[in-house]
Amino acid sequence: MVLLVGTFDGLFALREDGSGAERRLDATVHRLHAVEDGCIAATESGLYRTTDGRAWDHVAEFPGAVVSATVSPDGDRWYVGTDPAAVHCSTDDGASWRELDALQSLPDRERWRDRAPGDDASVRTMAVHQDAPERLAVGIEPGGVYLSVDGGETWSARSAGVHDDVHHLLALGADEYVAACGNGLYRTDDAGRTWLRQDTDFRDFWFNYFRESLTHEDTLYAAANGRGPATPAGALFEVTEDGVVERYPYPGENESFVVSWAVQDGTVYAGTMDVRDGFGQYEPARILRREERGWFESGTVPAGARTLATI
Repeated sequence: MVLLVGTFDGLFALREDGSGAERRLDATVHRLHAVEDGCIAATESGLYRTTDGRAWDHVAEFPGAVVSATVSPDGDRWYVGTDPAAVHCSTDDGASWRELDALQSLPDRERWRDRAPGDDASVRTMAVHQDAPERLAVGIEPGGVYLSVDGGETWSARSAGVHDDVHHLLALGADEYVAACGNGLYRTDDAGRTWLRQDTDFRDFWFNYFRESLTHEDTLYAAANGRGPATPAGALFEVTEDGVVERYPYPGENESFVVSWAVQDGTVYAGTMDVRDGFGQYEPARILRREERGWFESGTVPAGARTLATI
């Protein structure tokens, strides 16, 4: 298997010996998503696809940057989310696309634009679970969580109780999601009708800016950027199935925090970003791996490891 790393300075494959990374695509990469026969990449210049991690085909361009992408469990529907906020769908393996424009008619649409630091909000994250292939959840940054039960034809707001700066949605089941947000980590067991904040029990109050989470073998992995006086840059947490939370040290925690996750051959990997002088999108970053004794450096990439995937 190959570990792919998406950054603002291109897409890289981590060398097996951990000595560095090989550039595979010149693009500003926002999100990687592994599919059955390869991987797709959401980039500033559109959607790309590969079957081997080496050769990448440009699938399509859209109005604005592609910042998120996913595929339904049966492979029949491809989705991309863009900035400005819109969702597009393909039912022919990316050959043609149409906008699911019901998202633009939501009453909250203007509020997203008003809250956005730039010109508009973005569809930052998308999630589909195999137990409900017709159900699509999206996270708007900033705007909250929205759910469609018919493949994006209609939408319902599921934002009450969750912070509206949504960075990542992790689908645990048909009704279960974890939302990593700019202020907190949240979980729902009823498809977003109610949310329960998770990080208030972490005992590390100053760590509340989350970018992504992962589950593997009944453990939830999450990490946050530090805020407040005399805090390290990042904290990495592991939550067991019975709710026990442990914080683990990792190489570079005083200067970086974990922003991405992936599993390769049963090993959990984490991508980091330097935060010594703001978010170091173009600063060299460590890739970490989980071993029995803790977290260790596995390699480096030339820029912040915004997204990971394995093929």
